[in-house]
Amino acid sequence: MTNSTLDLESKLGFAPSSDPVTELIQEATVSTTEAQELARTSLDFLAAIALPTVFRYFFPDVFQQIWRLMVSYIHKERDFSQLAIGLPRGFAKTTFTKIFLLYVILFTKRTFILVCANSVPKAVAITSDVCDFLDEPNIKKLFGDWRLGLETDQQVLKKFGFRGRNIIIAAGTVESVRGLNVKHQRPDVMLFDDIQSRQDAESQIISEQIETDMIGTAMKAKSPHGCLFIFIGNMYPTKWSILRRLKSNPTWIKFIAGGIIHDENGQPRSLWEDLQPLTQLLKEFENDSASGRAEVFYAEVLNDENAAVSNVCDINRIPINPYASDTQHQGNFIIIDPSNDKHNSDAVSIGYYEVFESKPVCKEILEGRLSPGAMIMESLRMALRHGCRVICVESNAYQYSALYWFGQIINQMGLTNAGFHCLDVYSGQLSKNSRILTMFKALLAGEIILDGPTRAPTFAQITSFNPLKTNNVDGVLDLHTYAPKVLELYGEFIRSTLVLDSQETDEIPIRSELETSPF
Repeated sequence: MTNSTLDLESKLGFAPSSDPVTELIQEATVSTTEAQELARTSLDFLAAIALPTVFRYFFPDVFQQIWRLMVSYIHKERDFSQLAIGLPRGFAKTTFTKIFLLYVILFTKRTFILVCANSVPKAVAITSDVCDFLDEPNIKKLFGDWRLGLETDQQVLKKFGFRGRNIIIAAGTVESVRGLNVKHQRPDVMLFDDIQSRQDAESQIISEQIETDMIGTAMKAKSPHGCLFIFIGNMYPTKWSILRRLKSNPTWIKFIAGGIIHDENGQPRSLWEDLQPLTQLLKEFENDSASGRAEVFYAEVLNDENAAVSNVCDINRIPINPYASDTQHQGNFIIIDPSNDKHNSDAVSIGYYEVFESKPVCKEILEGRLSPGAMIMESLRMALRHGCRVICVESNAYQYSALYWFGQIINQMGLTNAGFHCLDVYSGQLSKNSRILTMFKALLAGEIILDGPTRAPTFAQITSFNPLKTNNVDGVLDLHTYAPKVLELYGEFIRSTLVLDSQETDEIPIRSELETSPF
């Protein structure tokens, strides 16, 4: 056979938004040698030929980096590296590792793969899917029929001759593989895939036993000639989460990613937008939060090791916004926590608040690494969008200069008649952490209220807040500490903006100029 025709999913060229039902299966004709090389060097190509009816989306950059890391270690000889991979729930991490096991069989010298899960049936499901990959017609055309050399075909054990070597694939749990030795061979690849369940993670005794069995039973059954250990899973919102413990273990090489990451501009995006769009993830969070289980999302989707309910503020007890979206507010204002635009600085935080029954309700939050000019322009856009005329800037130290530049840019943009009040607000004598701890009480009492979209960024900083540290990521929390103070200091300005004419005739050219601003 000089050429091999491979059925490839049209994702190798189709738009992610197209209807999967109407997707066309395309044929690509390449030489067998070329196809084998593509499968060896391209994760996407290998996935496409092994799962032609399943593969839909190219793996994103983070998965490609993890793949390169795993491939770099699997070819090392007499090596006993330990990789801890943390990927979110719902992001195809098990499928990803199954494809890697296929790579091990097709392109390495490894001969004994051991797969451990939290139950034998789950481990068997993984090894069975790997065998299904080998049975895929595309794989058979390129690499031959593995079943021709099949010697043992049990659910928990496969032995077969393939690709010039004898290969063993075993499935089990970490406590069931003590002394594993087949044909005088021991595992030289061990995969620990979700060996700890959520229920297990609730128990210190069970979790410690699983970790002990992984280290003291399974890993001790390794081949003396080298073994690559791969732990893959996600965080759980308990301190007994094994991934959490491995993260602090210096002998493991770690690669952990959350389902929502930030781009170079500090804006949130999905780890894998095609598979799990950001809008979908945020809706999932809203559901978890409304159910009183926001920490589950933080741990299992964001892989936040500090996702357990905060000891200083139980986010599940923070009231939801009781005011309907069409309720008329009694005033509104914006608070800005400035920063600089250096790469290692804190993000700028901007919050928009509306007043209901003398309570500040946070309706929108914007965070990012913004230059001073961009910070001002984003604040003005937010103000015009909401018909807000009161903008307060934290003015400690040099930050007071931001008010001067607000005035300059407002003049440049011809907004002097728009009725903006750009005002300063100071932290006072209390330390930042003391202010934040006081603010937590106000949140729990419903004296400061969070609207739906603002709960996620606030909860993220609450759950990671440590009152004993001075370098917390707390820009959003700082905004909320100032909200009652702004109402107290500038209530007259806030009320007076309600009677100002909306100046809608001036708003269109103002918006146009803002959109084309060089800042």
